[in-house]
Amino acid sequence: MTKTVFLRTLSEKLVSFTPERISPSDAVRALNYYEEMIDDRMEDGMSEEEAVAAVGHPDDVFRAVLASLSAIPKTEPDRAARAPDPVASEPERKKRSPWLVALLIVSSPVWISLLIAAGAVLFSLYVVLWALIVSSWAVFAGLAGGGALLIVSSVPLFAENGLSAAMASLGMGLAAIGLAIFFFLFCIAATRFAARLTVSSLRGVLSLFDRKERRS
Repeated sequence: MTKTVFLRTLSEKLVSFTPERISPSDAVRALNYYEEMIDDRMEDGMSEEEAVAAVGHPDDVFRAVLASLSAIPKTEPDRAARAPDPVASEPERKKRSPWLVALLIVSSPVWISLLIAAGAVLFSLYVVLWALIVSSWAVFAGLAGGGALLIVSSVPLFAENGLSAAMASLGMGLAAIGLAIFFFLFCIAATRFAARLTVSSLRGVLSLFDRKERRS
């Protein structure tokens, strides 16, 4: 199940109980909470389907939200505000200690330098990865072209130098074509892996900026 389907299903269930059982503000907070929970798991390396499965089925999540809100007496708004349910307690987890903020500011020259160095290393690794893939395709093209040339040249070699020279050229050409087929399969698999790795990395970086914009 994708994140969009999960959130849409949960939203429909929450809306069906609004405002009789769940207020619109509680429904919005619940949706935001579980959306950020899925995003956090995706940032930790899970795929979208794995992150949704780790959060739970929409029916189970809806019952958990309904139970947590139903356990809060409606006649005591102060207790409801202090209840430690997952929806109401989320803003509390976002608070940061002033000492932590000061420490980050003071140590910014160090961790910014380390962050830039780490980014440079990752970029270099991606460059090396794609350079190897391009080199593999070049080897495939060389083997395929050389093999085809050897096979074609076996015909004039047979006319000029006899059967042995022609068979040698034909054998080397077929061997080169066989290696070219192996390199072709390897290049396809390596290119797909590198493309998936690059796309997932870019999505992870973009999701960080997207979450910062939504939280600001």
